[in-house]
Amino acid sequence: MVEITTQQQARAVTQLDFCYVCGEPFTEDNPATRDHVPPRKIFLAEDRNWPLILPAHSECNSEYSFSDEQAKGLLALLHPTENPVLPHKTEQVGIVERDGKPTGVLLKGLSLRRIVAKILRACHAALYQEFLRNEDTSRAILLPLPIIDPETGDVDKMELLPQHEMLCKVIKDNRSISNVDKIQAYNGKFRFESVWGSLDNDKETHFGTFAIDVYEWHNLASNFRGSPQGCFGMYRLNKSPIPGDACVATSIELPHSYLEPFNPFEK
Repeated sequence: MVEITTQQQARAVTQLDFCYVCGEPFTEDNPATRDHVPPRKIFLAEDRNWPLILPAHSECNSEYSFSDEQAKGLLALLHPTENPVLPHKTEQVGIVERDGKPTGVLLKGLSLRRIVAKILRACHAALYQEFLRNEDTSRAILLPLPIIDPETGDVDKMELLPQHEMLCKVIKDNRSISNVDKIQAYNGKFRFESVWGSLDNDKETHFGTFAIDVYEWHNLASNFRGSPQGCFGMYRLNKSPIPGDACVATSIELPHSYLEPFNPFEK
């Protein structure tokens, strides 16, 4: 099991000798900068201690400047006020309601998939001390908020896939037996968990099943599909070994049943 759940463990991550965005080492001409993951302005002031900070090249970090700026706007959605400030360059195009009560919003222009992919790559680097290529992340990621495709105006069709219910159960089953790698930061308001497996027909291709939580953000659209909807999915390491000391998913079929099939942090 690998975990980052103390400030001392988090400090060790700041000493990584490679940029988690590009994988290249730091040099005198291209030194490291400190990148908060997720951006600390997602969190209330009282929850910003302690953060998860990774080293990155300044130029690499700037590639995410737009999505990082949008990510800061999630605070307004996670902690709504009468006059919320929406994420940068987004537009509210609808309200998700159930039983006549608002349970979330529909936003146009939010790059949430890119925000989540960056968090995933950073957490992989932090936990396993190795670089995760952007192309190794997968679109099999369920987002915690319905996203409008800016071109079609429809809800993202890639949002819910047949394997999502199975992936969610994998995370919850393995957590129940304390068999997940994990990060917990920002006063416990940010959580990342992962567990590893291989494909039945290709034992050389390994995949991580992961879940991300920020302020229990499944409540942003908790009733959009009739039950809470969290953020989780899978990513692959083609022909590369499972990271050392990582948790491997149990092969035993556990008899657990769950009321919230798309909430990986169901209590």
